[in-house]
Order: sequence, then structure tokens, then C-alpha cells
Amino acid sequence: MSEKQILRHGLNGNQLKLIAVVSMLCDHAAIRLLAYGLIPALRETGADAAADLWNQVFWILRSVGRMAFPIYVFLLVEGFCHTANRRRYAMRLGIFALLSEVPYDLLLFGKPWDMRAQNVFITLFLGILMLTVIDWIGKNTEAGMAPYRQMGVIAATAFLACFLKCDYDAVGIMLIALFFWLRPQPGTACLLGLLFLAAAESKPVYLPGLAAAFCLIRCYNGTRGGFRGKWFFYLVYPVHLLLLYGLSRLLFG
Repeated sequence: MSEKQILRHGLNGNQLKLIAVVSMLCDHAAIRLLAYGLIPALRETGADAAADLWNQVFWILRSVGRMAFPIYVFLLVEGFCHTANRRRYAMRLGIFALLSEVPYDLLLFGKPWDMRAQNVFITLFLGILMLTVIDWIGKNTEAGMAPYRQMGVIAATAFLACFLKCDYDAVGIMLIALFFWLRPQPGTACLLGLLFLAAAESKPVYLPGLAAAFCLIRCYNGTRGGFRGKWFFYLVYPVHLLLLYGLSRLLFG
């Protein structure tokens, strides 16, 4: 069986998005319901053995959660390369970056506004702006100078992501650039992306989730899939953050 035949039976874009959504739900549920809710509540009642058990569940869910970001980044680059209107694509990301900030701060910090961290949509929005510029440079600059100017744009965007304290900050921006530059070599992109994120995350417990993410990305068959619920994949981010926050307040105060 040829590689083309194998890929035809792989995962489409919507299937990858659904996997990323489930992974993200696991990650954020672990943070809000376990780390901020159940585990401290158990320790307060002296149930340390149960708390230790749920702490292990917490780290398993966090490892599962490592699958989401690489998949979202990969699909961001694919979307950038295939969309008919890059400006509209960037505007959608920017709008949902703004809409998601209050839910994100509620989930992480329990209050509607906190500048210690910003949501991942801002990282993806900056990534789209960066890709637009480096793609333009690649098409309108002398070949010998283009890579240096592109690297300057990547470095500036990474610095901005760190300054704004975006989720995944410079690491996220550099992963977006890596997937874009190595798009013709998906195997190399996945291997280098895995090594890069594994080094950046630095927690061995995260490795299974990261490895699974890049294996799933490698199974991408190049098709979008039949489901046309584009807005579902945008809305699910702020909505699930609000639901998890509300559930945690209901259960744990």
C-alpha cells in the first residue's frame, strides 16, 4: 500500500480538531476541578490517600492535555495555507482571543481580569500575523535576504508573545514557524516539533501526550472532513472555560 493510500484512510482535519477539543477539556478540567477543587478539598478533610490518588489522575489528564496545542498549531498552519481569505481568518482569531480572555482568567485565577497569563487564541492570532508577514517576505524579498528577515519577524513575534504572557509564549510562536517552514517535510516537522516541545515542557509525564499528538498529526490525510461546524470549534473554547469555572464554583465554592 502506497503512502498516498495510507493517508487517504488517516485522520481528517475535523477529526483532529475533535481530538484536540477532548484533550483540551481534559487539561482544563484537571486544573479547575482537580487542582483547584477536589484535591485541596480532600486534603482539608484529612483524606490524603484519596488526594494522592486524584493527584495521579490530575497528571494523567495533564499529559492527555499536551495533545491539544501541537494539533491546533498544525491545523492553524494548514488553515493559513488553504484559506481563501487570510484577513477574515485572522479577524476570527482576534475576535475570539478577546472573547476568551475573561473566561480564561476566571478558570485560572478565579477573577475576570488578570494580566499574569493570556489565552491561547492570542498566541494563535499572533502566529497568523507572523505567518502573513514571513510569507510576504518570502515572495517579495531577494532569496538571499529573505530567511534573515523572516527570522527577525519570528524573533520579534516570540518576544511579543513573551511580553504579553501568552499561553505557550515564544515556544508556541516558534512551533508555528517550524510547522510552516517544514510543511513540505511533515515527518521532519513532527520529529523536530516533538523534540522542541519535550525540551520546553521539561516534565517527563508530558511526553506520552506530546508523542501521541505528533503521531496523530502524522496521520493527517489532507482533507477537511464532512462536518462543517466551523463556529463550534471557535465557540467551544470560551464556552467550556465558563462551564468548568461555573461547575467548580457550584461544587467547591
